[in-house]
Amino acid sequence: MQWVFRILAVLFCVSALSAQAADTAPTGAWRTTGSCFLLAFILTDGGRAQTVYGTGEEDENAAWAWDGSTLKITSKMFDLDTFTAHVSDDRLEADYVWHDLDNDKLNHQACEFERFTPFGI
Repeated sequence: MQWVFRILAVLFCVSALSAQAADTAPTGAWRTTGSCFLLAFILTDGGRAQTVYGTGEEDENAAWAWDGSTLKITSKMFDLDTFTAHVSDDRLEADYVWHDLDNDKLNHQACEFERFTPFGI
């Protein structure tokens, strides 16, 4: 009977660690796994983000926020864009709306991102 309690204790610890990991902010470098207009971003401690877009444009002064389950990235450079993501396994699943300046219209994309190590780091 004691082994049952040990197994339950181990399972409880594993589930607590998994819940804690999900609450941890997803800092680091992320890149799209598909054809998202937001190609990649780096989230640094302190809420600062660097972003790279499909047009080659970069925003080194974007900001990010994490509430324990949802990541939001905002940009003063692209103030109509919205980025909201959730961690799913080792990936980020994002709802991304970006403003097409050439056509003055908003585009909606479902994007997936994976961690990566950028060159030079």
